[in-house]
Amino acid sequence: MARPPRILAFLDSHYDGTETAALDNFFPVRGFEVEYVGNLRGGDQAVFFNNNNPSETITVTKDIHDVDLTQYTGLVAIGGYAMDMTRYEPIVEEGPDGRPKEIPESSKFAIEALKDPEITVGTICHSLWIFTSDPDILRGRKVTCGHNIIYDVLNAGATLAYDPVNRQLAASHVDGNLVSGRHPFAVSTFVETYYEVLKAKQ
Repeated sequence: MARPPRILAFLDSHYDGTETAALDNFFPVRGFEVEYVGNLRGGDQAVFFNNNNPSETITVTKDIHDVDLTQYTGLVAIGGYAMDMTRYEPIVEEGPDGRPKEIPESSKFAIEALKDPEITVGTICHSLWIFTSDPDILRGRKVTCGHNIIYDVLNAGATLAYDPVNRQLAASHVDGNLVSGRHPFAVSTFVETYYEVLKAKQ
């Protein structure tokens, strides 16, 4: 049975408003509903602010712990510093190997989505950070990202998709159900690529 054409936009404060605007403008007119989700940390809602314009906010009422991922065809992790902010955990306990006993709840949520082949996961610029909490999840994946997190991504075991003509990373890249984008400047290429992957699954 086909899943509803719904995309979750995963958000926290310091999000990049260029990306949220692109999702809101591009997908609804093409038949995909965009819903915002965040780690509300026990609250009923959270107000998250735009990194580039803090007076611009988005109020999120859907919590990651209450989401049934089988009711969605996509999840886009919004960039800026949102995916770093959402990983914060007030309690960190040491595990048997010296690593933290648990990875952040927000990372667990995003990883669950990525492990579902029916969900197309999108990342832009810094938002691949959400997966680097797990030492295995990006290993062997080919991705693009913001140039300033290249080494975080390489250290997580991924390889990079380059644009040799422009001497930078690729504007977008598809690796299975993961669609990555380099930067908000390339968000139009990202949404077009992401849309083509969604259409191919329908």
